[in-house]
Amino acid sequence: MKNIYLIGFMGSGKSFTGHLMSRSFGFNFLDLDQFIVESSKMSIPDIFSNLGEVGFRERESWYLRKTAELKNTMISCGGGTPCFNENMAWIKNNGISIYLKTSEELLFNRLNKQKSGRPLITNMTDNELKDYISIKIKEREFYYNQADYISLQEENGDLPIELQSLIKEKLERNRT
Repeated sequence: MKNIYLIGFMGSGKSFTGHLMSRSFGFNFLDLDQFIVESSKMSIPDIFSNLGEVGFRERESWYLRKTAELKNTMISCGGGTPCFNENMAWIKNNGISIYLKTSEELLFNRLNKQKSGRPLITNMTDNELKDYISIKIKEREFYYNQADYISLQEENGDLPIELQSLIKEKLERNRT
């Protein structure tokens, strides 16, 4: 059975939703960033510091492709994962993709509380963070909007019941 890849901007709730929904689908759960950290034995900030963003993106793409070895797994991708190294095309060819579309306001509220551990935003002021979110979403939506499904995210992080049903139906069709 295909894996499910959750994509969206950082702070959109991919890990939170992935944990919840993997149980509902009877899937395993994998956070791609955590997989990179555990396999590399380096934190994301350390990888950025030592290898730069380009080095991190190369490593991220390599580990993303390793997920093809997994079955029945819901995978939470990093916010930039689909936007580099033909990753979105790879995701679409190797699983079902869901874009967790989240308002800029909700992203700002979440990210403003979670700056540490997020190397791209750690030292940003409120205004810089708001601008960053706005600019990056505009840049990345081209990739995000290629997802098989788009789910508007609310505060609770649940996928709408209708979307869950559609995905389960697609998974069942792929099983036969």
